[in-house]
Amino acid sequence: MPIYKDIAYIADDNPRHTLDIYVPDQASGSLPLVIFIHGGSWRTGDKSECTVLAQGLVSQSQGKLAVAVINYGLSQRTPDSIRHPAHLHDTIKAVQFLVSSDYPNNHLINRNNIYLLGHSAGAHLASLMVLSDQLDCIASIRGVLGVGGIYDIPGLLELYPDYADFIDMAFDPAQYQEASPQHIAKCRYADAEHIRFLIINSAGDSLIAAIHAASFASQLIRTGYNDVELVVRDMGSHFGMLDNEEFWKLVTNFVQ
Repeated sequence: MPIYKDIAYIADDNPRHTLDIYVPDQASGSLPLVIFIHGGSWRTGDKSECTVLAQGLVSQSQGKLAVAVINYGLSQRTPDSIRHPAHLHDTIKAVQFLVSSDYPNNHLINRNNIYLLGHSAGAHLASLMVLSDQLDCIASIRGVLGVGGIYDIPGLLELYPDYADFIDMAFDPAQYQEASPQHIAKCRYADAEHIRFLIINSAGDSLIAAIHAASFASQLIRTGYNDVELVVRDMGSHFGMLDNEEFWKLVTNFVQ
């Protein structure tokens, strides 16, 4: 399987502004592209940790899709550390790069058939990206898959008060609502009406309760999004489910 690593989507020599692309062996035709946005509470995580997932998705699809895994800036406990919306701006630039720029084997990618797959904090970023009005290439995005996602920051803190530690590292309290996809979803943007949503939570996830996913899916439906599916079943732990073949099958079936 050809893997192209450390492709810069911003020309600044920052490894947080790079991505990897996984393409099927002997690929031909026009492949949908799944863009994976890792989790880690906006403060940890790296694309190098996602190789099993990316290769698993390509293999599960029987060579009928490609996968890109992106890095983005992370918040740290330093005076000059980035905070919201810097993580979002990085992920937007990565997606727009994959839709409109040149990179290895880009001729195999159908740039009008892009899916955003986000896990945990990555699900927050994927959802926020399409529900806000900041993504110029919104017409190219066909679907969003949120996995063990964070969609409602105030609601998350009600369920898990201890999470204030990493939430406050990445957000100012005044941003909680405007940075929550569930709250933004109350006002549907016409450019996003075509997007399909698959919201997934493992029943074995001890870090993010399934009620959080169910609440977000319900809000999308109330707002008027026409293609929203919620899947809650035991596929392992918060991070372990990413290497579960049952999860890979859910993703590839949604994309294909």
